[in-house]
Amino acid sequence: MGREDTATVCDIAAPAAKKAQAEGVGPCASAFAMMFTMISPAQKKALQTATIDPKLVETKGPTKVEIPTEAVKATITFSESELGSSTLEYLDGSWYITD
Repeated sequence: MGREDTATVCDIAAPAAKKAQAEGVGPCASAFAMMFTMISPAQKKALQTATIDPKLVETKGPTKVEIPTEAVKATITFSESELGSSTLEYLDGSWYITD
């Protein structure tokens, strides 16, 4: 997200983006383009080097994990309302954001 790479974000978030589009959010590319305008330059820069603390990731099963906002380690702190938690699932040989 920090690099504003819509193609990559939409690939990784494809399952969740399809759900959102069905709920009226619009196509992934335009939805994320709008979302990128809501992220400050400092936040974008912090996301480029952010890491995930694996101790804070909750395993929901062999193919599903929940990554809470507090697991994101960056040079600035993100709130739940700014970044949100993510659910990732292993589907067809790759990890995808599904919620």
